Amino acid sequence: MKDYILLINPPAVEGKDYIREGRCMQSTDSWVAIWPPLTLAIFAAIARKYSDVRIIDCIAERLNMPELLEKLGSCSPQVIVVNVAFPSIEGDKEAVAKLRERYPNSLILGFGVFFTLLEKEGLEYCPGFDAAIIGEPEVTFEEFLKNYLESGEIPGIPGLMYKKGNQVVVGERREFIEDLDILPYPARDLLDNNLYRLPNNGQPFTLVNTARGCYYPCIFCIAPVYYGKKIRRHSIEYIVKEIECCKRDLGLNNFLFWEEVFTFDKNFCIRLCDEFIKRELKIRWAATTRADTLDLEILTKMKDSGCILLGLGIESGSDKILRECKKGETTGQIKEAVALCKKAGIPTMGHFIFGLPGEDKSTAEESIKYALKLGLDYIQCYCAAPYPKTELGQMAKKRNWITSYSWNDYDFGGKSIINTESLSAEEVTRIKEKAFRRFYFRLGYMAVKIRELKSPRRILNALNFTRWMCSSSKQKGQK
Repeated sequence: MKDYILLINPPAVEGKDYIREGRCMQSTDSWVAIWPPLTLAIFAAIARKYSDVRIIDCIAERLNMPELLEKLGSCSPQVIVVNVAFPSIEGDKEAVAKLRERYPNSLILGFGVFFTLLEKEGLEYCPGFDAAIIGEPEVTFEEFLKNYLESGEIPGIPGLMYKKGNQVVVGERREFIEDLDILPYPARDLLDNNLYRLPNNGQPFTLVNTARGCYYPCIFCIAPVYYGKKIRRHSIEYIVKEIECCKRDLGLNNFLFWEEVFTFDKNFCIRLCDEFIKRELKIRWAATTRADTLDLEILTKMKDSGCILLGLGIESGSDKILRECKKGETTGQIKEAVALCKKAGIPTMGHFIFGLPGEDKSTAEESIKYALKLGLDYIQCYCAAPYPKTELGQMAKKRNWITSYSWNDYDFGGKSIINTESLSAEEVTRIKEKAFRRFYFRLGYMAVKIRELKSPRRILNALNFTRWMCSSSKQKGQK
């Protein structure tokens, strides 16, 4: 292949797989599934208008750096685009250095939250890159690509920073995309979609971006920084057509709807679910949302249209901590929402963050007991991470709470790097590990899950999930 665009999700770092998709940056020992690189696939749909294009997902394809270079061969791409993230940045830098050594004449472009939050500092930290996108990337990527392929020069455009001699030139911020429907559907045909499988049924799945942005003021969250505070939605027709294409062309029937608060607009959500039912899509899907946006009407409609899992950002079982982190919800609202999900027959996954401002041993124990009593089907446990440009990051820096400025330690799923007023970072990490073990290794919980095993496929999936839990617990203890 000559004169092509190469899109790369870099290899695992020290044997650890990473998700690098939008604001989600974490190792798969804190999340059981490998996600398809949705943004890279959208880039591919854009790039194929101008050139031949190739995507290589080293995580899904299990390629290390030597294997990647062998697969690529000697033909130099015009442009190499690399997705990077905070927790994998050291490995990402090393991968880019190897690509630069192999292809000295190729332009290497980076993107992701890492560059958006750090801007000039981020590009200076990564010497192998020629340029990087800041913020919502797709429009900037297309404008960059069109100009570069025509002129051979890096354009000075909004949303792009680039190296010029020993300097980094940072473009002004680009406005967020008002109409998301202008984006092309991801070029999923360039991915091996069988490599991305759900943990609960072992079947292939894909991400579908349904909205971007979040106006809620949670102090720890990157989403408003990366995608803005205004919630912008794809149209119902756009979403349904994308799902129909996935079913017809790729045989995909399982979907994770990728947005912050799926049920934010009740009327929109009900109309979308009605369209799924009307068109007899017969899909299985999951989403994430807030507890205070749920009622039985919307949950029943979601269940009827194929919802198999709903993630809830619970964060804490302490109302004090919820107030401190500006969650805008109460433990009572969350408890009611989980009960409504059970009544509607939708399994739930609760997401908990330990080490937020005000956290001490008593509030942490309160959260663990709360998680055990809520009736959740699954939980994910994280340590608060002081990402730059978030309110938590600014607060932690001002109060000298941060214990590490190594960017690869900025991993929600990893060890804590924040000393709170009452807890050391090491104590927070141990508490998170304890919460994980106490939830999943309860005899009552395990007995319920065993009773749910009604087929060889479910038994196999359960064994895979159990291996993940044991591996995850072990790896977290080693961090």
